[in-house]
Amino acid sequence: MAPLFCVLVAHSSCSKGTAAQNNTTDLTSTVKEQDVTASGTLTVSRENTSGANGKEGSSKLVDNITTTKFLTYSFDAASYMQLSFPKEQVVAAYTLTSGDDAQERDPRDWKITASNDGTNWVQLDAREYEAFGFRTQTKRFNFKNTKGYKHYRLNVSGVSQNRTGANVLFQLGEWRLLEVPEKEQTLTPASATVETIKEGKYTLTYVDRNTDVLPSVKAGLIDAFKKNYGKSVDTYNPNALTSITFIMDPDYKGVAATYGGGVVRYDPAYFKANPLDLDVATHEMMHIVQAYSGGAPGWVTEGLADYERNRIGLSNATAKWSLPNYQAGQNYTDAYRITARFFVWLEIRNPGLMVKLNTAARTNTYNNGAFWQSETGKNVDQLWSDYTQNPIL
Repeated sequence: MAPLFCVLVAHSSCSKGTAAQNNTTDLTSTVKEQDVTASGTLTVSRENTSGANGKEGSSKLVDNITTTKFLTYSFDAASYMQLSFPKEQVVAAYTLTSGDDAQERDPRDWKITASNDGTNWVQLDAREYEAFGFRTQTKRFNFKNTKGYKHYRLNVSGVSQNRTGANVLFQLGEWRLLEVPEKEQTLTPASATVETIKEGKYTLTYVDRNTDVLPSVKAGLIDAFKKNYGKSVDTYNPNALTSITFIMDPDYKGVAATYGGGVVRYDPAYFKANPLDLDVATHEMMHIVQAYSGGAPGWVTEGLADYERNRIGLSNATAKWSLPNYQAGQNYTDAYRITARFFVWLEIRNPGLMVKLNTAARTNTYNNGAFWQSETGKNVDQLWSDYTQNPIL
């Protein structure tokens, strides 16, 4: 078992009120709702490297300040945070506050368990595919529980980027426990529906966080996965992930974004306005296949993703998506469709060049000068100049 790190919660509760306590298992007739966090002692299975009282140590998890946070540098899916009390508390709600940066570090999957002896644990609440819409957002979760417990654990099994291990960070701004009498207890409904789709050796987990996008949008995104993900994997990276996740998430604002660990978040508002633009998925899946770790400039990354969308997209014409003709003032560093068209022009004249470019970017061997000179005999500025003089595909 991983070592425990402890910190005594010494600050005052944010809610006033007292409740007579005893050793019976049903205490709800004698309590009012109150935040009991301050009377507990916190232990964590994995501590910040600076210690519990460091700038981002575990003490910040329960300091009742939403702008501070607890951070660990190597996320473990078996990690937990525990509050232990000198006497039983009838907890039936809790709040979590997101950290102040990098949402991919946020908790995504977790459960609340409780015990009176520290050995036998019961599950009180469980959440999957949760998301925070903004930084330092506090979300409350309610469940029903009429039994008093001395120990409560928050077991976090997944973070937003869907990865574990060294260099995968976890953060949480605040964790508060609320004692709630039975007559006031409610249930917070699940925030997502989850469906698993298999296509050969590949698996898609499709998560809808209670949105009302058209069924045709869901069907189209899934179809893009079935028909295109394997094609991109076979062409560019046979070792790419075999399991990926799509999340239709009202807390995400934009079009779509890909995170490490094969997670794509989609903005339902965009797809309500653009229900035919389904090859957004083809673009985003290319990012999963790319799996770059900082070895390429953004114009290469996004240009290749739109190049792949243009190459194998299923609904580009229907969505009225196409590569733009060259116009004066454009540059290869403009990324997306402008760069993608340049890449198409290069590929016609240098078959296999895009696969080589992707490999160099993924293996961190890409050099903006050396790569193009080695593969084509010209630097990228010379190639762009040739393109501008004769941009016909």
